[in-house]
Amino acid sequence: MKILILNRRDIANPSGGGAELYTHEIASGLVAKYGCEVVVFSSRFEESTEEATIDGVKYVRKGNEVTVHLWGFFYAVKNRTRFDHIIDEFNGIGFFTFFLPDSILLIHQLYKEFWFRELGAAGAFPYVLEPLLLRLYRKRLAITVSESTKEDLKARGFGEIRIVMNAITDRPEGEVKKEADPTIVFLGRLKSTKRPEDAIEIFRKVKQHVPAARLWMIGVGPLEKDLRKRAEGLTDIVFFGWVKDKEKMGLLQRAHVLVVPSVREGFGINVIEAASAGCPAVGYDVPGLRDSIRHGKTGYLTGSADEAAIRTIELLTDPAAYGQMSRNCIDYAKGFDWRKRVDEFWETMSSGKK
Repeated sequence: MKILILNRRDIANPSGGGAELYTHEIASGLVAKYGCEVVVFSSRFEESTEEATIDGVKYVRKGNEVTVHLWGFFYAVKNRTRFDHIIDEFNGIGFFTFFLPDSILLIHQLYKEFWFRELGAAGAFPYVLEPLLLRLYRKRLAITVSESTKEDLKARGFGEIRIVMNAITDRPEGEVKKEADPTIVFLGRLKSTKRPEDAIEIFRKVKQHVPAARLWMIGVGPLEKDLRKRAEGLTDIVFFGWVKDKEKMGLLQRAHVLVVPSVREGFGINVIEAASAGCPAVGYDVPGLRDSIRHGKTGYLTGSADEAAIRTIELLTDPAAYGQMSRNCIDYAKGFDWRKRVDEFWETMSSGKK
């Protein structure tokens, strides 16, 4: 079977994130297990090549993150008879293949509030445009990663929606051993939609009740300079920047609580990565995190920085309750296996049935 995946970025793009990881794991899994020929069409980035093969997946690159949608559309139309399935990955905007009979929509989340967080008042135009463009795909099979996004799609008239969740690539090595001092961790891009400033505010409140608490900020992004300034005067905050996967998992093994104050998520793969290291998550009650955090079992869903701080303090000051939740997390994360997700994606794509 020959499959074309259209996505604005690819796994080698420095700006890539969870969507690109998902795409590559599914694509490489389809190649390895089912013998598929998979082509991913994506944008160019600094020092990228026009074509590359990674883990058996062929990557074709053209245009930037805006024009790639036009170039990808032309590529799909020109090669429509070559592929059995065309996976149109919608990230605020798709590749307009909704009229092709073999087109399948893949969407992780709607952007909604993201537009205003990133663009301010100028975000009003894409905020209105996004659902209008999405409705063009209503007659196509839609694959998404969470019940939250499924409900968003149902509200927009989609009838055939299947969930194929995320999984995790990296798992901890060795025994989980926590730091002697209570340690909170933020893991993600330092950008407005992740609200990393709230992580610092939560820590500030926790510190008043748990003086020995520390905060680790893992990730890079445009807000780093402002966050470092915001953290001035607060002791025990460490900015790690970008870290390799092995180091990331090692830090999660040592940390006690992950804070996730995002505006919304497709699913929240950082929650599962932390869970695999026995690190419960305290996040906001928003789409995506409602799917990845099991409230009261693997973490807590909260409505504000104040509530998140209270829940974090509870976890850091109740060793028995924390130990049980940490064990729950490890058991929960065992179910997030890419091999299983590849099988689910294959079955969904092949059947095209609800």
